[in-house]
Amino acid sequence: MPPLVTTTANLSFLDGYLYRVMVDLLKSEGASAGLYAFYQDRIENEGRALSLYDRAIFDYVLSNFDLGGRQIVHAGTGLGTLALALATAGYRVTGIEQDDQRFRTAIRVQRAVKDAWPAVAERYTLIAGEFPTVLDGTALLGPDTVLIFTNCGATWPDELTTRVIASFASCGDVILDTRLFGVVRNSPDERRRLVDRIAAQGLAAVPIATSPPDSFYQHVKKRLG
Repeated sequence: MPPLVTTTANLSFLDGYLYRVMVDLLKSEGASAGLYAFYQDRIENEGRALSLYDRAIFDYVLSNFDLGGRQIVHAGTGLGTLALALATAGYRVTGIEQDDQRFRTAIRVQRAVKDAWPAVAERYTLIAGEFPTVLDGTALLGPDTVLIFTNCGATWPDELTTRVIASFASCGDVILDTRLFGVVRNSPDERRRLVDRIAAQGLAAVPIATSPPDSFYQHVKKRLG
């Protein structure tokens, strides 16, 4: 059985395993597999499954949050590459995905990884639906939760953005990219307005220094004092 993914070498092993799974999906099903353009580009031109932000956020979470005491909720998990990396590192992870095609493929990728890392079955759960509504009545948004958003560039209605930001107060920590959060925010002014909306909830957003190029990840937590 492969070891827990807690080192660069182990993460590279997982990346290679996921890459082979995604290549097989692309060959057998093409676009119907839910491997949209950015996934296909990563496979065909970069030869890897994990994105730069997958790796950066994986390292940040592993460095800052206790394996035993924290649970991860990844909203908009896509095919689940980051969620799987965190689960194979030992975290309890729940992935939320509302796109039916991506959700079905995420289930298939999850099953393939369970073949190599059986313990992942106990730590990684996928839920279909829209965040945060799909988690109403659950214990998944609490002080031990690290809530993560990556590559959420779909056009959300402003009402949904408001509800998502309101959910932050229930969590211990939130990680998000202010450029790709509900809508694409390419200008500094747009990203600053988002941070101001978050701050209005009594939360502080601190830039993550290791964000990859063209990413603007922030660590959101309750403001002290």
